[in-house]
Amino acid sequence: MKKHFYTFFALLFIAQLVWAEVDSSVSLQTYYATANSKSDNALRLALHDIIKGHTNVTYGGLATLMQWSDTKNADGKTVVDIYTNCTYTCNGALKWISSGNVGDGMNREHTVPQSWFNKQDPMVADAFHIYPTDAKANNNRSSFLYGEFSGKGTSYSTNKCSESGKKGTSEWKAGTTSYTYNGQTYVASTTYSSTVYEPDDEYKGDLARSYFYMATRYSDVCSGWSGGAFGSDNNGLKAYTAELMLKWHRLDPVSEKELIRNEVIYGNPIYNKSSKKQGNRNPFIDYPELVEYIWGNKKGQSVTISALDSPYANESSQGIDEIEVAPAARKVLMDGQLYIIVGEQMFNLQGQRIQ
Repeated sequence: MKKHFYTFFALLFIAQLVWAEVDSSVSLQTYYATANSKSDNALRLALHDIIKGHTNVTYGGLATLMQWSDTKNADGKTVVDIYTNCTYTCNGALKWISSGNVGDGMNREHTVPQSWFNKQDPMVADAFHIYPTDAKANNNRSSFLYGEFSGKGTSYSTNKCSESGKKGTSEWKAGTTSYTYNGQTYVASTTYSSTVYEPDDEYKGDLARSYFYMATRYSDVCSGWSGGAFGSDNNGLKAYTAELMLKWHRLDPVSEKELIRNEVIYGNPIYNKSSKKQGNRNPFIDYPELVEYIWGNKKGQSVTISALDSPYANESSQGIDEIEVAPAARKVLMDGQLYIIVGEQMFNLQGQRIQ
């Protein structure tokens, strides 16, 4: 087979795609076929029609589903908590507590708080935006918007473990807050100065893709939700939330954890050993670039589904045998994220130097 040669930074992106050993249990091009050639809000609505009508596992059923969707490599034993560095184990369905100190137990964290949609079905039990988290950290987050700020903020710890998230006053400012992604600098056009909850960097992308999913799966109702994150502008998201989530999505790419979680919720029996499944998928895990077509720098452009790359090993449009790997580069997996080392320098998959 003819080999293709790429620049170093293109290699970084492709390395992410071929690294994952998780396969999709469906043909994604077939699954998303009706979204082909759509753009902007029409694309969001087409994706809505694909993923709507999922099976409601019920609020109680989340404990069974999450034994597989939120344990390390779907082992059914070691719970991954996105708000703390606490370690929880399970033997069967997860157990919940309503309050306690950090490390005492878990609760079901709605990344989109229940109060925003009046605890209505099916949102109240939609696993794509619900995660098992430490009960204390869950209560600390409350119904605050997510955000960023400098300094320590308010965080909590015990002799068991500590909360990696923190609460404080947002420092997101129009014309000031900025970040660089793929060589382009993005500057905030909005300001938000109220109390926010900032999760650990490792899971910011996960949460962003949960919000993009919610704005799509519930595109017919999310404009009426309270809370200040969702609305009729920006394709279902308020301007501040859209900008923040775009940043988090871009800087924290899809991880193997998310790929497996997507498969469990969909109902792949390789990973899901329970009878609980929703039967739908998160489009922004399957094809992360779809975010750009709806909220980002490709807004208004028509998407070609067959041209999109997926982080699933069997769905990438470029095979590993087609890549001539830069001889000086090597891949390193750290804390569930892939990095590229060239010489003595480390880069993430966006080509940004880490050290």
